[in-house]
Amino acid sequence: MRKSGRTPLMRAKKLEKALGISEIYLKLEGANPSGHKYDRISEVLVKDAIANGFKKILVDGSECYIQSVQLFAKLNELEIKVPLFKQEKWKISRIDKSILFDMRDKKDTITRSNLREIAEKNNMYLMCEWNLNNIISHLVLEDMTRECLERMDFKADTITIQLGLGYTLSSVYSGLIKSWVHEELCKLPELICGSNPSWKDSMDEYVRKMQIGGIKSKEKDTAKTNLYMEDDYTGIVATVEKIIMDTRAQMIEIEEIDLKNAANMLRDVEGVMVSRKESYAMAAFIKKANQGKLSNGKHLIILNDARSEIEVCEIKSFNDKNKEELLEMTRDWLSTYNDSVGETVDAIEKAMKEGFLLIAKRNGEEQGICIVVNMGFERFIPTYHLAYIGVKPGNKGRGVASELIGRAIELTDGNLSLHVDLDNKRAKNLYRKMGFNHVYDRMIYNHPNE
Repeated sequence: MRKSGRTPLMRAKKLEKALGISEIYLKLEGANPSGHKYDRISEVLVKDAIANGFKKILVDGSECYIQSVQLFAKLNELEIKVPLFKQEKWKISRIDKSILFDMRDKKDTITRSNLREIAEKNNMYLMCEWNLNNIISHLVLEDMTRECLERMDFKADTITIQLGLGYTLSSVYSGLIKSWVHEELCKLPELICGSNPSWKDSMDEYVRKMQIGGIKSKEKDTAKTNLYMEDDYTGIVATVEKIIMDTRAQMIEIEEIDLKNAANMLRDVEGVMVSRKESYAMAAFIKKANQGKLSNGKHLIILNDARSEIEVCEIKSFNDKNKEELLEMTRDWLSTYNDSVGETVDAIEKAMKEGFLLIAKRNGEEQGICIVVNMGFERFIPTYHLAYIGVKPGNKGRGVASELIGRAIELTDGNLSLHVDLDNKRAKNLYRKMGFNHVYDRMIYNHPNE
């Protein structure tokens, strides 16, 4: 089972009210294991490395990208090396020294242009952040696009993203075209892209700083992996310009103050945390809304590292959290209920085997638990059933239960039922708010001998 993806798609109702726009959805990619959209790509690239017989990976790029690759390499017991060049003191202080591959020399003869040759010589799988505009990345991000569209019933008026190196924009567009061709989408959403006003100069500076100008990809590798990227990486700007033109994306220039205000607004209004450097999409949407250039409809904003203040973690093994702890949390945090210990244990074991065990955390401390079991049906009744949900005392009205239920809906694609006491009005109101309807009352036979 993939560990990345299926991140929360959050309906931002408070933000809708603040901006006067109906139906705003936030894709919180910070809920990925290492906290970034990169995880979707890193996980599959590591899988590709294994499929092609590699035992070692050579990775280069930003700290965030390296950490993402390192996570999935470790999970798959692959060795990882990070090249260390001159003027890269940040790597010495932030990257584990045991994985650094020192390429500094007095004559400065080794540069990033040698990485492909070095990787081949040492039988390493090469993963570079600046070369993510490839087939695997596109397929993975097309999958992310479909993930969003399915939750939005294939109705979206705008999709707002951050420009970056252009591969997210081209991937989202490809995903939209596929859904449109298959007649799942009636019309293509407008693509909005937030960027630095001087993004062209910034990209040229990136090429110069990373010393990747003039790096050539071998013809066989280009045919295998690259969709848009020029052989010579000095062509990045031209490539991105072509992507913008092909996708007909509307570019919104974002200043530093816009990034600050967007990050603050998300935090203060919706309790969503996003780094300032990854706030371009949010800032672009706010700018359009404030200009009165957005109509009511369905609007999707993809945020590369955004996460809720409340983090929902999926427990996939009793090694992550033992059965006794889960049982104690369930029985301590639920409102008074009559299920026996044996019944609760049964639900926990079944959820671990073929359902979902979710724990909500705030600042690393556990605040709530949700247990979802697979009922084994496809059509007769909903496949999944929310067996138990409980929050730690002191969390009333702080959104913990909402986050847990929302995540359960995400993971089950809404194919989910639950039971609620007839006189529990507060719980009923929450469930209705989350999209549940009262369908029937449940009656259980009370055996006369019991």
